[in-house]
Amino acid sequence: MQELAEELGKTRLEIVAIQEIRWSRSGVIKKNDFSLYYIGTKEQVGQAGTGFIIMGRTINSVIGFEAINERLCKIRLKGKYNNVTLVNIYAPTKNKADSEKETFMNNW
Repeated sequence: MQELAEELGKTRLEIVAIQEIRWSRSGVIKKNDFSLYYIGTKEQVGQAGTGFIIMGRTINSVIGFEAINERLCKIRLKGKYNNVTLVNIYAPTKNKADSEKETFMNNW
Protein backbone atom coordinates (compact mmCIF):
# COMPACT_ATOMS: atom_id res chain seq x y z
CA MET A 1 0.00 0.00 0.00
CA GLN A 2 2.88 2.35 0.74
CA GLU A 3 4.18 1.89 -2.83
CA LEU A 4 0.80 2.88 -4.27
CA ALA A 5 0.67 5.96 -2.03
CA GLU A 6 4.17 6.94 -3.15
CA GLU A 7 3.17 6.68 -6.81
CA LEU A 8 0.02 8.69 -6.17
CA GLY A 9 2.18 11.27 -4.42
CA LYS A 10 3.81 11.96 -7.78
CA THR A 11 0.45 13.07 -9.15
CA ARG A 12 -1.88 15.83 -8.03
CA LEU A 13 -4.61 13.34 -7.12
CA GLU A 14 -5.79 13.56 -3.53
CA ILE A 15 -8.74 11.14 -3.73
CA VAL A 16 -8.54 7.76 -5.44
CA ALA A 17 -11.24 5.08 -5.48
CA ILE A 18 -9.77 1.58 -5.53
CA GLN A 19 -11.21 -1.88 -6.15
CA GLU A 20 -9.90 -5.40 -5.67
CA ILE A 21 -8.43 -4.63 -2.27
CA ARG A 22 -8.76 -8.35 -1.49
CA TRP A 23 -8.58 -7.95 2.27
CA SER A 24 -11.10 -9.13 4.81
CA ARG A 25 -13.31 -6.92 6.96
CA SER A 26 -13.28 -3.10 6.92
CA GLY A 27 -11.05 -0.50 8.44
CA VAL A 28 -8.96 2.61 8.20
CA ILE A 29 -5.20 2.76 7.88
CA LYS A 30 -3.78 6.19 8.70
CA LYS A 31 -0.23 7.09 7.78
CA ASN A 32 1.56 10.45 7.74
CA ASP A 33 0.96 11.11 4.05
CA PHE A 34 -2.24 9.16 3.29
CA SER A 35 -5.26 7.39 4.75
CA LEU A 36 -6.84 4.23 3.35
CA TYR A 37 -10.53 3.57 4.02
CA TYR A 38 -11.56 0.08 2.89
CA ILE A 39 -13.97 -2.82 3.06
CA GLY A 40 -13.36 -6.39 1.95
CA THR A 41 -15.18 -9.65 2.25
CA LYS A 42 -16.32 -10.94 5.61
CA GLU A 43 -14.71 -14.36 5.37
CA GLN A 44 -12.77 -14.98 2.19
CA VAL A 45 -9.55 -13.07 1.61
CA GLY A 46 -8.41 -12.58 -1.98
CA GLN A 47 -11.59 -11.37 -3.67
CA ALA A 48 -13.43 -8.10 -4.21
CA GLY A 49 -13.07 -5.13 -1.87
CA THR A 50 -13.41 -1.39 -2.38
CA GLY A 51 -12.06 1.70 -0.75
CA PHE A 52 -10.55 5.15 -1.02
CA ILE A 53 -7.04 6.46 -0.67
CA ILE A 54 -7.09 10.03 0.62
CA MET A 55 -3.96 12.14 0.39
CA GLY A 56 -2.69 15.65 1.04
CA ARG A 57 -4.95 18.35 2.44
CA THR A 58 -8.02 16.22 1.77
CA ILE A 59 -7.15 13.90 4.68
CA ASN A 60 -8.50 16.52 7.08
CA SER A 61 -11.74 16.88 5.10
CA VAL A 62 -13.05 13.36 5.76
CA ILE A 63 -16.33 13.52 7.68
CA GLY A 64 -17.17 9.83 7.52
CA PHE A 65 -16.79 6.53 5.73
CA GLU A 66 -19.53 3.94 5.28
CA ALA A 67 -18.53 0.40 4.35
CA ILE A 68 -21.75 -1.09 2.98
CA ASN A 69 -20.42 -4.36 1.58
CA GLU A 70 -17.36 -5.67 -0.27
CA ARG A 71 -18.66 -4.11 -3.50
CA LEU A 72 -19.95 -0.76 -2.24
CA CYS A 73 -18.64 1.98 0.03
CA LYS A 74 -18.93 5.73 0.31
CA ILE A 75 -16.96 8.53 1.85
CA ARG A 76 -18.19 11.97 2.93
CA LEU A 77 -15.92 15.00 2.59
CA LYS A 78 -16.30 18.52 3.91
CA GLY A 79 -16.19 21.01 1.07
CA LYS A 80 -15.68 24.75 1.07
CA TYR A 81 -19.35 25.48 0.32
CA ASN A 82 -21.02 22.04 0.31
CA ASN A 83 -20.15 18.62 1.60
CA VAL A 84 -19.55 15.89 -0.98
CA THR A 85 -20.30 12.18 -0.95
CA LEU A 86 -18.27 9.90 -3.21
CA VAL A 87 -19.48 6.38 -3.95
CA ASN A 88 -17.24 3.50 -4.99
CA ILE A 89 -19.01 0.58 -6.67
CA TYR A 90 -17.30 -2.58 -7.86
CA ALA A 91 -19.64 -4.63 -10.07
CA PRO A 92 -18.99 -8.30 -10.85
CA THR A 93 -17.11 -8.80 -14.10
CA LYS A 94 -18.64 -10.63 -17.05
CA ASN A 95 -16.79 -13.86 -16.23
CA LYS A 96 -18.50 -14.16 -12.81
CA ALA A 97 -21.42 -16.53 -12.35
CA ASP A 98 -24.81 -15.24 -13.46
CA SER A 99 -26.14 -15.76 -9.94
CA GLU A 100 -23.51 -13.41 -8.51
CA LYS A 101 -24.33 -10.74 -11.12
CA GLU A 102 -28.06 -11.13 -10.44
CA THR A 103 -27.53 -10.80 -6.69
CA PHE A 104 -25.52 -7.63 -7.25
CA MET A 105 -28.16 -6.10 -9.54
CA ASN A 106 -31.06 -7.08 -7.24
CA ASN A 107 -29.47 -5.32 -4.27
CA TRP A 108 -29.88 -1.95 -5.99
